[in-house]
Amino acid sequence: MKKLYSVQYLRACAALLVLFAHAFSYQIGTDDPIIVAAGRLGVVLFFVISGFIMVYISGQGPFPASTFLKRRAIRIVPLYWLFTSLTALLAALAPSLFQTTAFTWPHYLQSLFFIVHEAPGRDSTSPLLSLGWTLNYEIYFYIAFALLAFLSVGSRVRVLTLVFGAMWLTGLLLAPANPVLQFYLNASPLAFVIGSWIGRRYLDRGFACGTRDLWLLGLLALGGAALALVDDGTPLMSQISFAGQALWGAGLLLCGLGLEPRLKRWSLLEQLGDASYALYLSHIFVIGAVAHLAKRTIGYDQPATVLLVSVVSMVAACIASLAIHRVIEKPILRALSGRRKPRNTPLPDDVVEVK
Repeated sequence: MKKLYSVQYLRACAALLVLFAHAFSYQIGTDDPIIVAAGRLGVVLFFVISGFIMVYISGQGPFPASTFLKRRAIRIVPLYWLFTSLTALLAALAPSLFQTTAFTWPHYLQSLFFIVHEAPGRDSTSPLLSLGWTLNYEIYFYIAFALLAFLSVGSRVRVLTLVFGAMWLTGLLLAPANPVLQFYLNASPLAFVIGSWIGRRYLDRGFACGTRDLWLLGLLALGGAALALVDDGTPLMSQISFAGQALWGAGLLLCGLGLEPRLKRWSLLEQLGDASYALYLSHIFVIGAVAHLAKRTIGYDQPATVLLVSVVSMVAACIASLAIHRVIEKPILRALSGRRKPRNTPLPDDVVEVK
């Protein structure tokens, strides 16, 4: 499977946006609309890329669903279980480290197995490792995708569009109060659908974009990012904001694929793309550790100190993720996939996976 450097770079971009949002919100709170929008833009970009990649790796025709799900589980589960278990250990032994996270065995076990449920002490469906809410959507999409494995790619994408579109419209009409129903009847899965349509188009003919097309796609992405800022908490503006986030993700992915033949190899960005899943799961621990150390030594009440601590947190999280990817994630993937250590070549799953 050909390595798409544009996708690797966009994976890095998505992870860095989430990292930026959490690094600064940890210091100054979540009231700033730019910080909130940055996190959402990163997550939706991940979802769009995921939809694209699943179509890209599964090809034009039917595929074995069991093999697909096994490979997704190998890629997603081990590192998620590791960091979820670390969260459980900290929450059980040092609950003062957390504001709302509480350890219970049912909460822990349901989180491990991606069972969407109401979190204890919260009016939400956040798993024990709160970042895992995005993985609950990933698993939801993977299962739906695998159930349609017997179809051709065109039929598969059309059915996914109808199913997720119908569920979103049902959510708009019913406006359920139950958090679990809110989770499933949400617009978020539509981002996977958008990526799936881009994947189908790429399989059919690829992308040949001229300079004018690339400028238009770039403007589309920037316009979507600006539209993402309009969310004021009302249902209408939330939907408009999501539409902007989706435009951002689609515009960036199309622009990246159009630029693919011309892209140079940027080693650091490529490595961050490879380590983006490790970065996503681990960064909140690094941010917390750096902030705790700063508070005990220099404090961070001044704006300049907040900026310094946030930037140091981001750099430290990137370094930690590269180490985790190399020392923990890749050996686990090789062991579970039955592969020997490659010589200067990426693992196949590094080429195509989303996080």
